[in-house]
Amino acid sequence: MAHEAINGLAWRDSLTRIIEDLRGEKPIAIIGLGNKLRRDDGVGVYVASKLKNLLRDVSGVEVIVAEDRVDYAAKELEKVNPRLIIVIDAMEFHGVPGEIRVVRLEDVEEPYAYTHRIPMKTIFKLVGIEAPTYVIGIQVASRDFGEGLSREVEVAGDEVIKFLVKILRGG
Repeated sequence: MAHEAINGLAWRDSLTRIIEDLRGEKPIAIIGLGNKLRRDDGVGVYVASKLKNLLRDVSGVEVIVAEDRVDYAAKELEKVNPRLIIVIDAMEFHGVPGEIRVVRLEDVEEPYAYTHRIPMKTIFKLVGIEAPTYVIGIQVASRDFGEGLSREVEVAGDEVIKFLVKILRGG
């Protein structure tokens, strides 16, 4: 039970417990997924791109900007062999645009929650990735064609960036 997202806790509290429980000798992998040409669907890429720069000198953290290539993420994870995987992605859970939730990958209903063609659970299982995986899902406002995030989703992405930088830098 210690490695599950805890129902009823705010996303920050849940993520703090997960990271503290699973931090160790092996790295933590952060994956940003999404399509920047589908408005808010690009929030995972937005967050991961910024984190890649902000956390580049933090040992034990590997940031992968995978865009809509779940297969690429899996290939990179094989090299990293992480202790914990955190996926950042746009989601549709019928919440308020910009709402943030942390859920275990196995609790995500695929393929409906993602825009990716191949379910992440399926690819990870096929390549033998067994690290606990959690998704930081940000409720979208729009997946229309076009570039740029809605204000609510960008603010949520910035909250995730600020929080992860703080906790992973130990501050």
